[in-house]
Amino acid sequence: MFDFTNATALIIGGGSGIGKEIAIALCKNGADVVITGRNKDKLNSVKKKIDILGKGLCYPISSDVRSEESVKGLMSTISDLFSGKLNILVNSAGTNIRAPIEDVSLKDFQEVMDVNLTGTFLTTKFAHPLLAAADYGRVINLASIFATVTFPHRLSYASSKGGVLLFSKTIALEWAQQGITVNTISPGPLLTEINQKVLDDKENYEKFCERIPMRRFGEPHEIVTAALFLASPGSSYVTGSDIVVDGGWTSS
Repeated sequence: MFDFTNATALIIGGGSGIGKEIAIALCKNGADVVITGRNKDKLNSVKKKIDILGKGLCYPISSDVRSEESVKGLMSTISDLFSGKLNILVNSAGTNIRAPIEDVSLKDFQEVMDVNLTGTFLTTKFAHPLLAAADYGRVINLASIFATVTFPHRLSYASSKGGVLLFSKTIALEWAQQGITVNTISPGPLLTEINQKVLDDKENYEKFCERIPMRRFGEPHEIVTAALFLASPGSSYVTGSDIVVDGGWTSS
């Protein structure tokens, strides 16, 4: 079911966190993957890990999802690499600014929206011709439990991820008859760089864990199976859906 031999994938934000884990898993199962981000060192580090596996190929390409021209250039490069076809797009780039609304500047708010929501719009829009040309297409957008529930000082992040959730559902309807599915994964708290400020404050970390029935943050690899399912040909009748991976947070 999770054999991705001959499949091609683009992982936005593939240099760290969830994106990195998904990229490694797809390559481990045979896919050829392009990973993108703004940090070349992180991208090259992930490539080294993937090369050791001796499975699918990994191409690290610097790109900025906030820039339309950068995204267009990325898609042109991918078209050349993969003969004009792309099976899987994963939008995993993300940023967060934690502050009460009175301390959130317009610049800060716009930065989060540009990366998390506008970036998802740009990459999905310009990947469409490549996805439509493939034998099957899968778009997986990383939303968050904060797309449906929230927490103080998460105004910018929650707003952007709520947008990602409804953006994905809308595109799922538009592309439902094109052989392209569009779904989201909503992670709860995970042990990734974006949550480092929480992890560095032991008291704050323990307070967060009180809200989680499993009483811990998740490991990045614990979200991989959901991504592999949504990326596979076997998920062909699943579109416009959201898979929540949160240790029970939103059920409590």
